[in-house]
Amino acid sequence: MSDLRINNSKQSSGLFTENNTHYFISGSEGPCLIFIHGVGLCSEIWEPQVEYFSKHYKVITYDFLGHGLTPPARKSPTMEDYVEQLNDLVSSLGISSFSLIGHSMGAIISIAYSLKYEDKINSLIPLNIVYKRSNDARDQVLDRANKILQTRKIGNIEQTMSRWFENIREPDQTEKINKVRQLLLSTSPKGYGHAYKLFAMSDSIFENLLDNLNVPVLYLTGSDDPNSNSKMSHEMAKESPKGLSKIIDNEAHMMAYIAPAKVNRIIKDFLQQNE
Repeated sequence: MSDLRINNSKQSSGLFTENNTHYFISGSEGPCLIFIHGVGLCSEIWEPQVEYFSKHYKVITYDFLGHGLTPPARKSPTMEDYVEQLNDLVSSLGISSFSLIGHSMGAIISIAYSLKYEDKINSLIPLNIVYKRSNDARDQVLDRANKILQTRKIGNIEQTMSRWFENIREPDQTEKINKVRQLLLSTSPKGYGHAYKLFAMSDSIFENLLDNLNVPVLYLTGSDDPNSNSKMSHEMAKESPKGLSKIIDNEAHMMAYIAPAKVNRIIKDFLQQNE
């Protein structure tokens, strides 16, 4: 277990649904927010958002399939499995409506969920999402996923870290970066590999479907994110009837964790505009 565990008196200890999804509830009053992490991470990565938003919102974070303390699916999972995992969590907690914030793979899950269960979504914020990658970029991700599943080892972690924390050199950020490295090193290769393989293929599943996304949606990424780039967010916003996009200067893939003061303020403003 990593040392990212949130120390927050308003947060309950980790809980499990009947289907073994591990989750946390923080705060007790206000509108409900649900956060979905990316591949190789877990609910603990939302520590800065839990601390900030739980003062005025009920905040739910959870480990998706094969990550954190949630066991993997019994077979190779589909996007539907991740969507229904979230819906099972929502149903088990008796939540009728909420706002949904997802990062990277979690952002893809958030859109898939919102397309299927639009009536439950108040607003949607996909962070650092990929869309319509080139064939070469998709093949590179798919090759890495297959290698992880074949070797049962998560390779190239330092390359991932370099990409995720592009241009971050401040000494006071070293501890945060090391904690993310610890999470990647402790992730189940099976859970990582299955999620990463799906991540490789899923950015194209929304092509010609975003005009059906009739919820307020903010696509948010960093100017220094080389893969989940500003062009992708702008294009998705243009295709979404109620879509907006914003780019945070000088931030990369892990901006919500490394620069929460910038990200949280933008999320808060968007949530308030759509409450």
